Amino acid sequence: MRRQLTALRSQHSDNLAIASLLNRFLVKVAFLSEPKDPEHEQYLRSKFAQTLKKVEAITSRRPAAKRSATMKPPK
Repeated sequence: MRRQLTALRSQHSDNLAIASLLNRFLVKVAFLSEPKDPEHEQYLRSKFAQTLKKVEAITSRRPAAKRSATMKPPK
């Protein structure tokens, strides 16, 4: 989960709203080695899913022209 969040944060490093959202969630899971119990694991998974939905909502609000201008050209 942490690796996915870190990769997603790197992908959207130009967007402060997304980077901040991901940083906040990373702080919540930073010191976990494993969830305490199955209920805690389910809670973390649902929070992870909610965070991904918020990222998707933020990226879908960005104008298409601005999004393409900030993307790196393919090699």
